[in-house]
Amino acid sequence: MAGHVLLALVPIVAVVALTQSRRLSAIIGMGLLSFLLAAAYLVMHAPDVAITEATIGAALVTAIYVLAIRRTGRLTVVADEVPGLLAREGDRVVGLEYEILRGFANSQGLDLSIRFVPLRRVPWLIAHGEADIGAGGIIPLTESIDPLDATPGHLDTGVYAFDARDGRPTSELAPDYDGYFSELQSKARNGLLSSSATSLDLARVLSLSRGAPLEGLDRLDGRHGYAFLVSKERADLKRELVRYIESLRHSGELDRLVARFVQ
Repeated sequence: MAGHVLLALVPIVAVVALTQSRRLSAIIGMGLLSFLLAAAYLVMHAPDVAITEATIGAALVTAIYVLAIRRTGRLTVVADEVPGLLAREGDRVVGLEYEILRGFANSQGLDLSIRFVPLRRVPWLIAHGEADIGAGGIIPLTESIDPLDATPGHLDTGVYAFDARDGRPTSELAPDYDGYFSELQSKARNGLLSSSATSLDLARVLSLSRGAPLEGLDRLDGRHGYAFLVSKERADLKRELVRYIESLRHSGELDRLVARFVQ
Protein backbone atom coordinates (compact mmCIF):
# COMPACT_ATOMS: atom_id res chain seq x y z
CA MET A 1 0.00 0.00 0.00
CA ALA A 2 2.78 2.44 0.93
CA GLY A 3 4.55 1.66 -2.32
CA HIS A 4 1.43 2.53 -4.33
CA VAL A 5 1.10 5.85 -2.51
CA LEU A 6 4.72 6.72 -3.22
CA LEU A 7 4.37 5.77 -6.88
CA ALA A 8 1.22 7.90 -7.13
CA LEU A 9 3.18 10.90 -5.82
CA VAL A 10 5.96 10.47 -8.41
CA PRO A 11 4.12 12.01 -11.42
CA ILE A 12 2.77 14.83 -9.25
CA VAL A 13 6.23 15.77 -7.99
CA ALA A 14 7.63 15.42 -11.53
CA VAL A 15 5.06 17.87 -12.92
CA VAL A 16 5.73 20.33 -10.11
CA ALA A 17 9.48 20.13 -10.73
CA LEU A 18 9.15 20.60 -14.49
CA THR A 19 6.86 23.64 -14.17
CA GLN A 20 9.15 25.64 -11.86
CA SER A 21 10.43 28.91 -13.37
CA ARG A 22 13.52 29.02 -11.16
CA ARG A 23 16.25 26.51 -11.91
CA LEU A 24 17.09 25.88 -8.25
CA SER A 25 13.46 25.10 -7.42
CA ALA A 26 13.30 22.68 -10.34
CA ILE A 27 16.48 20.93 -9.18
CA ILE A 28 15.13 20.59 -5.64
CA GLY A 29 11.97 19.11 -7.12
CA MET A 30 13.95 16.57 -9.13
CA GLY A 31 15.95 15.65 -6.02
CA LEU A 32 12.71 15.08 -4.13
CA LEU A 33 11.52 12.92 -7.02
CA SER A 34 14.62 10.73 -6.71
CA PHE A 35 14.05 10.36 -2.97
CA LEU A 36 10.44 9.26 -3.61
CA LEU A 37 11.65 6.68 -6.10
CA ALA A 38 14.27 5.45 -3.66
CA ALA A 39 11.63 5.11 -0.94
CA ALA A 40 9.33 3.26 -3.34
CA TYR A 41 12.09 0.83 -4.30
CA LEU A 42 12.83 0.21 -0.63
CA VAL A 43 9.18 -0.50 0.17
CA MET A 44 9.02 -2.89 -2.80
CA HIS A 45 11.96 -4.85 -1.34
CA ALA A 46 14.66 -3.63 -3.71
CA PRO A 47 17.14 -2.06 -1.25
CA ASP A 48 20.10 -2.19 -3.65
CA VAL A 49 18.20 -0.19 -6.28
CA ALA A 50 16.95 2.20 -3.57
CA ILE A 51 20.50 2.90 -2.35
CA THR A 52 21.69 3.49 -5.92
CA GLU A 53 18.83 5.89 -6.64
CA ALA A 54 19.37 7.80 -3.39
CA THR A 55 23.12 8.17 -3.72
CA ILE A 56 23.33 8.86 -7.45
CA GLY A 57 19.93 10.22 -8.47
CA ALA A 58 19.15 12.27 -5.37
CA ALA A 59 22.55 13.20 -3.97
CA LEU A 60 25.20 13.18 -6.71
CA VAL A 61 23.11 14.39 -9.67
CA THR A 62 21.44 17.10 -7.58
CA ALA A 63 24.82 18.35 -6.36
CA ILE A 64 26.15 18.47 -9.93
CA TYR A 65 23.14 20.46 -11.11
CA VAL A 66 23.46 22.92 -8.20
CA LEU A 67 27.13 23.48 -9.02
CA ALA A 68 26.26 23.95 -12.70
CA ILE A 69 23.69 26.69 -12.06
CA ARG A 70 25.65 28.58 -9.42
CA ARG A 71 26.40 31.15 -12.10
CA THR A 72 23.86 30.50 -14.83
CA GLY A 73 20.95 30.77 -12.39
CA ARG A 74 21.90 34.33 -11.45
CA LEU A 75 21.72 37.62 -13.32
CA THR A 76 24.82 39.57 -12.30
CA VAL A 77 24.69 43.34 -12.71
CA VAL A 78 27.63 45.70 -12.15
CA ALA A 79 27.03 49.39 -11.59
CA ASP A 80 27.95 52.51 -9.74
CA GLU A 81 25.26 54.28 -7.78
CA VAL A 82 23.16 57.04 -9.29
CA PRO A 83 20.34 58.79 -7.40
CA GLY A 84 16.89 57.75 -8.57
CA LEU A 85 18.14 54.98 -10.84
CA LEU A 86 20.21 52.54 -8.81
CA ALA A 87 21.25 53.37 -5.26
CA ARG A 88 21.63 51.85 -1.82
CA GLU A 89 19.12 52.86 0.81
CA GLY A 90 20.12 51.21 4.07
CA ASP A 91 20.34 47.50 3.34
CA ARG A 92 18.13 47.79 0.24
CA VAL A 93 18.74 48.75 -3.37
CA VAL A 94 16.17 51.10 -4.89
CA GLY A 95 15.59 53.03 -8.08
CA LEU A 96 14.14 52.90 -11.57
CA GLU A 97 16.84 50.68 -13.07
CA TYR A 98 16.73 48.36 -10.07
CA GLU A 99 12.99 47.81 -10.58
CA ILE A 100 13.52 47.14 -14.29
CA LEU A 101 16.32 44.67 -13.66
CA ARG A 102 14.51 42.94 -10.81
CA GLY A 103 11.43 42.43 -12.96
CA PHE A 104 13.54 41.19 -15.86
CA ALA A 105 15.39 38.70 -13.64
CA ASN A 106 12.09 37.37 -12.30
CA SER A 107 10.73 37.00 -15.84
CA GLN A 108 13.75 34.88 -16.74
CA GLY A 109 13.61 32.78 -13.58
CA LEU A 110 16.93 34.19 -12.35
CA ASP A 111 18.15 35.60 -9.05
CA LEU A 112 19.31 39.22 -9.31
CA SER A 113 22.79 40.00 -7.98
CA ILE A 114 24.05 43.60 -8.00
CA ARG A 115 27.71 44.49 -7.46
CA PHE A 116 28.60 48.13 -6.93
CA VAL A 117 31.94 48.91 -8.54
CA PRO A 118 33.82 52.04 -9.66
CA LEU A 119 32.14 53.40 -12.79
CA ARG A 120 35.06 52.85 -15.15
CA ARG A 121 35.21 49.18 -14.15
CA VAL A 122 31.73 48.48 -15.51
CA PRO A 123 32.61 48.14 -19.24
CA TRP A 124 35.69 46.01 -18.46
CA LEU A 125 33.74 43.58 -16.30
CA ILE A 126 31.06 43.17 -18.99
CA ALA A 127 33.62 42.75 -21.78
CA HIS A 128 35.50 40.06 -19.83
CA GLY A 129 32.42 38.05 -18.88
CA GLU A 130 32.57 38.88 -15.17
CA ALA A 131 28.99 40.19 -15.21
CA ASP A 132 25.91 40.00 -17.43
CA ILE A 133 24.66 43.59 -17.50
CA GLY A 134 26.17 47.01 -16.87
CA ALA A 135 23.87 49.60 -15.34
CA GLY A 136 23.91 52.75 -13.23
CA GLY A 137 22.94 55.65 -15.49
CA ILE A 138 25.05 54.69 -18.52
CA ILE A 139 24.69 56.73 -21.72
CA PRO A 140 26.20 55.54 -25.04
CA LEU A 141 27.74 58.45 -26.96
CA THR A 142 28.88 56.54 -30.04
CA GLU A 143 27.21 53.97 -32.28
CA SER A 144 29.95 51.38 -31.76
CA ILE A 145 31.25 50.39 -28.33
CA ASP A 146 33.46 47.36 -29.00
CA PRO A 147 33.11 44.72 -27.60
CA LEU A 148 29.96 45.97 -25.90
CA ASP A 149 26.42 46.58 -27.00
CA ALA A 150 23.82 48.90 -25.50
CA THR A 151 20.07 48.61 -25.24
CA PRO A 152 17.88 51.44 -26.56
CA GLY A 153 17.46 54.21 -24.00
CA HIS A 154 14.79 53.63 -21.37
CA LEU A 155 14.84 57.22 -20.05
CA ASP A 156 15.85 60.49 -21.73
CA THR A 157 18.55 62.54 -20.02
CA GLY A 158 21.26 65.11 -20.66
CA VAL A 159 25.05 64.88 -20.79
CA TYR A 160 27.32 67.54 -19.29
CA ALA A 161 31.06 67.71 -20.01
CA PHE A 162 34.02 69.55 -18.53
CA ASP A 163 36.31 68.99 -21.50
CA ALA A 164 34.27 68.58 -24.67
CA ARG A 165 36.06 68.04 -27.98
CA ASP A 166 34.06 68.32 -31.18
CA GLY A 167 30.97 68.60 -29.06
CA ARG A 168 31.42 65.43 -27.00
CA PRO A 169 33.69 63.91 -24.33
CA THR A 170 36.55 61.67 -25.41
CA SER A 171 34.92 58.60 -23.81
CA GLU A 172 32.40 56.43 -25.67
CA LEU A 173 30.18 56.38 -22.60
CA ALA A 174 28.87 58.96 -20.20
CA PRO A 175 29.12 59.63 -17.35
CA ASP A 176 32.88 59.20 -17.07
CA TYR A 177 34.77 59.68 -13.82
CA ASP A 178 37.27 58.07 -11.47
CA GLY A 179 36.10 55.92 -8.56
CA TYR A 180 32.61 55.83 -7.11
CA PHE A 181 29.90 58.45 -7.37
CA SER A 182 29.90 58.83 -3.59
CA GLU A 183 33.50 60.05 -3.81
CA LEU A 184 32.45 62.91 -6.08
CA GLN A 185 30.38 64.53 -3.34
CA SER A 186 33.34 65.91 -1.39
CA LYS A 187 35.17 66.85 -4.59
CA ALA A 188 32.17 68.83 -5.75
CA ARG A 189 32.04 70.71 -2.43
CA ASN A 190 35.75 71.52 -2.71
CA GLY A 191 35.60 72.57 -6.35
CA LEU A 192 37.72 69.61 -7.49
CA LEU A 193 35.11 67.79 -9.51
CA SER A 194 36.73 68.47 -12.89
CA SER A 195 39.92 66.72 -11.75
CA SER A 196 38.07 63.37 -11.59
CA ALA A 197 35.15 63.67 -13.99
CA THR A 198 35.11 64.14 -17.75
CA SER A 199 31.35 64.01 -18.14
CA LEU A 200 28.25 63.63 -15.99
CA ASP A 201 24.61 62.83 -16.60
CA LEU A 202 21.63 64.91 -15.53
CA ALA A 203 20.74 62.78 -12.49
CA ARG A 204 24.24 63.08 -11.05
CA VAL A 205 24.48 66.78 -11.87
CA LEU A 206 21.23 67.48 -10.03
CA SER A 207 22.34 65.45 -7.02
CA LEU A 208 25.81 67.04 -6.83
CA SER A 209 24.50 70.58 -7.33
CA ARG A 210 22.40 70.32 -4.16
CA GLY A 211 25.59 70.56 -2.10
CA ALA A 212 27.31 73.32 -4.10
CA PRO A 213 26.91 75.03 -7.47
CA LEU A 214 28.76 73.23 -10.26
CA GLU A 215 30.93 75.32 -12.55
CA GLY A 216 32.61 74.58 -15.88
CA LEU A 217 30.03 72.08 -17.12
CA ASP A 218 28.56 72.44 -20.60
CA ARG A 219 25.53 70.51 -21.75
CA LEU A 220 26.20 68.58 -24.95
CA ASP A 221 23.89 68.89 -27.93
CA GLY A 222 21.81 65.95 -29.06
CA ARG A 223 19.33 63.57 -27.52
CA HIS A 224 20.68 61.10 -24.97
CA GLY A 225 19.16 58.30 -22.94
CA TYR A 226 20.08 55.91 -20.15
CA ALA A 227 20.77 52.38 -21.37
CA PHE A 228 22.08 49.03 -20.17
CA LEU A 229 25.36 47.49 -21.37
CA VAL A 230 25.64 43.89 -22.57
CA SER A 231 28.48 42.01 -24.25
CA LYS A 232 28.05 41.63 -28.00
CA GLU A 233 28.47 37.90 -27.43
CA ARG A 234 25.23 37.93 -25.40
CA ALA A 235 22.86 38.95 -28.20
CA ASP A 236 20.19 36.66 -26.73
CA LEU A 237 20.35 38.44 -23.38
CA LYS A 238 20.10 41.86 -25.02
CA ARG A 239 17.15 40.73 -27.13
CA GLU A 240 15.23 39.47 -24.09
CA LEU A 241 16.05 42.59 -22.06
CA VAL A 242 14.93 44.93 -24.85
CA ARG A 243 11.74 42.92 -25.25
CA TYR A 244 11.04 43.16 -21.53
CA ILE A 245 11.62 46.94 -21.43
CA GLU A 246 9.33 47.38 -24.43
CA SER A 247 6.63 45.39 -22.65
CA LEU A 248 6.95 47.76 -19.67
CA ARG A 249 6.70 50.73 -22.01
CA HIS A 250 3.59 49.45 -23.83
CA SER A 251 1.82 48.52 -20.59
CA GLY A 252 2.50 51.94 -19.05
CA GLU A 253 4.45 50.40 -16.16
CA LEU A 254 7.67 52.13 -17.25
CA ASP A 255 5.98 55.54 -17.02
CA ARG A 256 4.72 54.67 -13.54
CA LEU A 257 8.21 53.66 -12.43
CA VAL A 258 9.69 56.86 -13.85
CA ALA A 259 7.10 58.95 -11.99
CA ARG A 260 7.88 57.04 -8.80
CA PHE A 261 11.66 57.31 -8.81
CA VAL A 262 12.64 60.20 -11.10
CA GLN A 263 11.61 63.70 -10.14
